[in-house]
Amino acid sequence: MSQSDHAAVISELALSLEEAIGREKALSEVLRIISRSRGDIDDVMAAILGHALILCDAEFGILFEYRRNRRFSARFSRGIPAEFKDWLEAQGVIAVSAETGLGRMETVQDIINIVDVRSEELYRTEDPLRAATADLGGARSFVAIPMLSGDSLVGAFTIYRQQVRPFNAQVTALAQTFADQSVIALDNARMISELRAVAQVE
Repeated sequence: MSQSDHAAVISELALSLEEAIGREKALSEVLRIISRSRGDIDDVMAAILGHALILCDAEFGILFEYRRNRRFSARFSRGIPAEFKDWLEAQGVIAVSAETGLGRMETVQDIINIVDVRSEELYRTEDPLRAATADLGGARSFVAIPMLSGDSLVGAFTIYRQQVRPFNAQVTALAQTFADQSVIALDNARMISELRAVAQVE
């Protein structure tokens, strides 16, 4: 191996180490925020989505709450284009088709990685959610990660890129970690709310 090859390997290892340190710092920061949140779920979710967008190199993210039978509502978001956010808020609870990313995720309860939202047949059928995602959100590639509390689906953690740049396995695994932290944060907020309700009764 030449000296230049050695230098390239060292540079790559240094970059990988820097990325790993950045991930650990972000995950530690999110856990710290969760532990000190006192039930303020908005701040926690803003932090989780914010770190996810930076580390996963995505433009915007949405946390959908699952309402059963392919029905979802956009509960939290970060970096989302204003027109798309307004559309989601106007829809409230969205009944998604089985062919959408969310619909497929619900069926298999596993990660759905969409390479290009505009290249799928669903976009040409003018499905409302897919059309809004592409036309109002400007999304091209996205990944939908099931949020599971035990064996129960409670939501979807989704991040989007506005160029055709599919999420690789490493980034998807990182996004899964943020999805898991979101479930912890929601459960934590729910417990705090229940404890406060009990305290008020007593």
